[in-house]
Amino acid sequence: MHELSERELQVSLLVGRGRTNKQIATSLNLSAKTVETYLSRIFKKLDVCCRAEIACIVGRGHPSA
Repeated sequence: MHELSERELQVSLLVGRGRTNKQIATSLNLSAKTVETYLSRIFKKLDVCCRAEIACIVGRGHPSA
């Protein structure tokens, strides 16, 4: 998770909590398109292909997430 930017980490944590892109966008004051862009970067950096994998990684790295 250390390779993620602060904003990417925030998005990842919200994905790990089961939030939708729209919910993430609202809570971080971003557009849904921007959230999609962050998710694309996260997928590439963490070498994952789905939100569930992000949630698993977040859960291992941040037990309070």
